[in-house]
Amino acid sequence: MEYWGCASMMRYLIERAVLVTIATVIWRCWCFEGVLLPRRIDSGSMTPTLLGTHRRVVCKDCGFTFACGTELRPVAERAVCPNCGYTRNPLADVADVAGDGLLLARPMFLFRPPKRWEMVSFRHPTQADQIVVKRVVGLPGESVEIRRGDVYVDGHIQRKTLQQQRAMAILVHDANYQPTLDPTPPSRWSAAEAASQWGAHDGRFAHALSPEQDAFDWIVYRHWRHVPNQRGQVEWVPVDDSYGYNQQHPRRVEDVSPVRDLLLSFDLVRAWGDGTFAVRMTDSDTQFEFRLTPATGRYEALLDGRLLPDGTGRLPGPIGRTRFEVSMIDQQYLVAVDRKVIGAWPHHPNDVTYSTSEAPVRIGAMRLGVVVEQMQLYRDVYYARPSGIHARWGIGEPVQLGPDEFFVLGDNSPVSEDSRTWPEGPAVAASLLTGRPLLVHFPLQHVRIGPLQFQVLDPARMRYIP
Repeated sequence: MEYWGCASMMRYLIERAVLVTIATVIWRCWCFEGVLLPRRIDSGSMTPTLLGTHRRVVCKDCGFTFACGTELRPVAERAVCPNCGYTRNPLADVADVAGDGLLLARPMFLFRPPKRWEMVSFRHPTQADQIVVKRVVGLPGESVEIRRGDVYVDGHIQRKTLQQQRAMAILVHDANYQPTLDPTPPSRWSAAEAASQWGAHDGRFAHALSPEQDAFDWIVYRHWRHVPNQRGQVEWVPVDDSYGYNQQHPRRVEDVSPVRDLLLSFDLVRAWGDGTFAVRMTDSDTQFEFRLTPATGRYEALLDGRLLPDGTGRLPGPIGRTRFEVSMIDQQYLVAVDRKVIGAWPHHPNDVTYSTSEAPVRIGAMRLGVVVEQMQLYRDVYYARPSGIHARWGIGEPVQLGPDEFFVLGDNSPVSEDSRTWPEGPAVAASLLTGRPLLVHFPLQHVRIGPLQFQVLDPARMRYIP
C-alpha cells in the first residue's frame, strides 16, 4: 500500500507539473501572443502619447522634466526646455531610455470597428513584418481633408470630446515651473495693468478683494520665445506647433505653424466676495468669455460679448477647490468643471486669415478675492505637412476612402510618416489592423547608483490608454 501511495503521489505531481506547463504555454501563446501582444515603441511618431527612444531632461532653470527623442544620431549637446525656453540644458551626457512598453489588445476590432480619434495598431502597408501605431481620423467611405491643422470629413470639421482633447493635449506651459536663473525672462502670466490687484508666487495666483472695482482686472498669458544669439531677450509670438521631443529634427522657421486650438486647466482654490470670476479666450477672430459668480454658482458664456444659446446655468456643486477646463479646439468652445462638461458651443472663425493672438488666454476678477493654482496651458495637435517628407494625401484636396479603409495620423505631426506621406496610397485596409493599444505597461526610467547605471520600471508612467 505504501508503494502504491508513493507512486500515486509521484504521478499526481507529474500530472500537475505537466498541466502547469501546458497552462503556461497556453497563457503565453493565447494571452500574451494571441489576445495581448507586447510591443516596444521605437519611434517618436506618437509623442507625447507614446515615447520612442529618448532622454529625460530636468531643466536647469525651471526644473521642468521633459523628453527628447534620440532616434537620430549624433545626439545634440544641449536641449531647449519647452516650458521656459532655457537653452543650455546638457543633453549629450544623459543616458538613453528605451521606448515605452505597450500592450496591444488584438481581438478588440473583432467586436466593433475602430472609432475616430482612437489609436490602432496595424501592419505597415508596405512592410508586413512591421507593426505601427497611429490614430484613426478617417473612417471607411469618408472623404478626408486636412485644413489649417484640423481634420475635415465630407467637408465638415471633426470635433473632439473633452476626453479626446485631453488624450491628445500637448503641454505649452505649466505655471508651477518658473525660471530662476539670471537673466530671468518675463513671466508668461502677467497682469494686464500696472495697478492690478493680481499677485503670483510659485505658480499660485491671488487677487485681492476690491469692493469698489467696476471692471475686470486681468492676468494675461503672453507666449514668447528667446531671440537667437541675444541672451535674455525674448519676443512675443503666438503659440506654435513645436515639440520639445523633436530637438533632433530641426525645422525651418517658415515650417512652424501658429496654433489657436488651446486648452486651459486650473484649480479655483478659493473665492470670497459677491463679484465675478472670468476666463477669456481669443483667436483674434472671435472672443469667448466664461463668467462665474462663485457666491451663487451662476455662470454665463458669451461670444463676442453676446450671450450664447444655453449659455447660462448653475454649477452642480459648491465652489471649494474646483478644477476648471476651458478650451477652444476644433472650432468649439468647451467648459468643464471637475471633469464634467457643462457647456460646448460650436463657432465658425475666419478660416481664410486663420488669425492667432500673442495673448490668447486671460483670467480676471471683479469685486472678488480669488486664489488659483495648478495652471497649465495645452495645445491641440496641429496637422500639417511633415518636415522633410513629401505630403501626398489629404493636404490641399480631399482623399476618398474605400469601404474597408482608414486614414491614420501620428500625434507627432511634424515627423510622423502616415497616411499623408505613404507613396503607395493613404489608406490602411481593415485586414491590416492588429489591435488597439491598451496599456503602457512597461515604461522605463534611467537610474544611476554610483558608477552603475540601470534602466528600471517607471511606475508613475504606467497607464491605461483611453
